[in-house]
Amino acid sequence: MDKQDDLLQRRLSRGDALKLAALVGGAGLVAGPASVAGAARARPAAETGALQVLDWAGYGNDGGQSMFAQYVKKYPHSKPRFTYMTNESDALAKLHAGLKPDLFRPYVGWVKYFATSGLVQPWDPSLITNFKHLNPFMVKAGQYNGKQYGIPDDWGFDAILYRSDKVKPKSRSWNLLFDERYKGKIAWFDDLGMLVMTGLYLGFKDPWNQTDAQLQQAQKLLISKKHLVRLIWSSETNLWEAFGSGDVWIAYAWPNDWVQMKKKKLQVVYMHPKEKPVAWVGMFMLLQGTPRPQLAHAYVDAWSSAKSAKWLEDNYGYGHANTLARPASSDLLNALQLANPRAVTEPNAHLDRDIPRRALYAKMWQEVKAA
Repeated sequence: MDKQDDLLQRRLSRGDALKLAALVGGAGLVAGPASVAGAARARPAAETGALQVLDWAGYGNDGGQSMFAQYVKKYPHSKPRFTYMTNESDALAKLHAGLKPDLFRPYVGWVKYFATSGLVQPWDPSLITNFKHLNPFMVKAGQYNGKQYGIPDDWGFDAILYRSDKVKPKSRSWNLLFDERYKGKIAWFDDLGMLVMTGLYLGFKDPWNQTDAQLQQAQKLLISKKHLVRLIWSSETNLWEAFGSGDVWIAYAWPNDWVQMKKKKLQVVYMHPKEKPVAWVGMFMLLQGTPRPQLAHAYVDAWSSAKSAKWLEDNYGYGHANTLARPASSDLLNALQLANPRAVTEPNAHLDRDIPRRALYAKMWQEVKAA
């Protein structure tokens, strides 16, 4: 047995061996460790059908092809087929409704939730060649009970985008989203995270785990300020249309929204509020019982490469967990603090995290929208 086979064999659990035996007619169990290791390397070729991916708009065949081009080149007969999600709650609803993707991409605040849900299984990082180049802090954020449930890739911030030629903030604060001077020119994001942001603004100790009284206070503020809001967006294209046309001047936004409005030659600022932005890290997750686990690993490996990472930074304005990547734009490098491996955590930002009472937050956010 050579060293590579020995390493791979030690990484295989008994469950892996049994699955391999089924794939190769029991050869892994009959012929010994070398055959098991060889079967593991052959598994992607044995998996068939289109890879089923649940992801956000802009990351499939609608503009994001460069992120997985290396995968398509290697596995042309198992090209990805996409279903789109508008947020994690939408993804969860689709899964409960019977959708069966091989992998999907929620964000870091949902790692614990999905890891304990029974819907996903851990990854095998040894099958992802680019894993060693991923930011260790972000890698750790994708773990639960010592297992790698999330593979970190894209990252960025929830912060405030505004037209500097139209808007004059009184302070560098989340309160710009509640500013009475700009009634009808403000956009909020359609997500329960609005309650988290409001908790940050109100100075709560733990906005992700608010008391009943705090939640009621945050909800009351949002309802009282809802009359200022022209758009509650769930699709970035809707935000871009409204912001680009001048209907909206202030928005709860992501780095790519700043990039897109810069491309439209608008005078825009992406403001990190004094209460700090909320940072997020995209986490690819592997669905429990997927018939294409090895192809899923190969897809994530393509996404995790330095080439894909640089494309993401240059074209979407998001950071990438691959520490070898650097964007062509020095402005973007500075805006995202891409040279800082801890840009997504204190003292720079609040890394998004688990919400123990997520269902209650969701209910209260729906009540804000319905008010």
